[in-house]
Amino acid sequence: MILRTPTAGQAAALAPHLPATHALLDGDRLVGGISLSGVRPGSREIGIWVMPEERRRGVATRAVRALSEHAGERLEFVTDITDTTSQRVALGAGFTREAVRRGGRLHAGDRRDEVLWARLPGDAPGPIARLLPDLPDGELRDGEVSLRPLGPPDVDDLLGLLNLPDVRATSPIRRERPRAEIARRCTNAASEWLAGNRADFTIRVNGVFAGDIVLSNEALGRQAMVGYGMLRGFRGRGVATRAVTLLGAWAFEVGVKRLVAGTFADNTASQRVLAKAGFVQEAIQRSRFEGANGTRVDDVTHVLFPGRG
Repeated sequence: MILRTPTAGQAAALAPHLPATHALLDGDRLVGGISLSGVRPGSREIGIWVMPEERRRGVATRAVRALSEHAGERLEFVTDITDTTSQRVALGAGFTREAVRRGGRLHAGDRRDEVLWARLPGDAPGPIARLLPDLPDGELRDGEVSLRPLGPPDVDDLLGLLNLPDVRATSPIRRERPRAEIARRCTNAASEWLAGNRADFTIRVNGVFAGDIVLSNEALGRQAMVGYGMLRGFRGRGVATRAVTLLGAWAFEVGVKRLVAGTFADNTASQRVLAKAGFVQEAIQRSRFEGANGTRVDDVTHVLFPGRG
């Protein structure tokens, strides 16, 4: 991969896509371009465009890495929250995810969230290690029960589940969820996974939506928390236990050392699910959450360790 000041012809070819400061060449063949623009003293923002027929070959990652590893200033890389391809480029080039800028990008009249990535001189070269890697087969499966990554097509299913009165009654968030909130969660789920913050799944039985389950990662202590909800028609059938078991096994495979789950004291159904999945009750955190009518409710903590399920 060669980065070179573009010729007049190369600049003209790249102009509809970005004002390139560097042409990307494979030998003598133009495969894309990079732009560098000042955002504040000592910081510049990278933009990159790769010709469609050259994509999925690592061109963008190699180019951004080559440019950034010799830079003497802070470099920023801004991606749409839904553009996980560009976010993978940032990770591969050694950029750190710093923030989500809510509504930072205007697209077709709608405001979209952006992810801000940055690299400083002296930062270790890429790639950045992923705390939550991709699933080997795109899902976790135990016979007819499968866990699939949450995404935009799941908005209506998740909205209906989380707004069920009995699901709200056993959740720390008791209010009714607006559709915009659930749509944002589904839209941002893949980006949060890449960041290592959380892995959101739908639970499916023979492909039919049955519930949701999430692994919230706490990287510092290599601990993660699991939470889940089930539609009424799939309760009492062992589906939740199988889902928790699937998620726990994967969590331990990717390096989690302590898996925790919490329930309200009166949520005996969920406590049975956790017990069947190998969790043991560890503690009661008194008055941790808001209850109904201004009351406070206890949180019963359960824990599972690798090899003890």
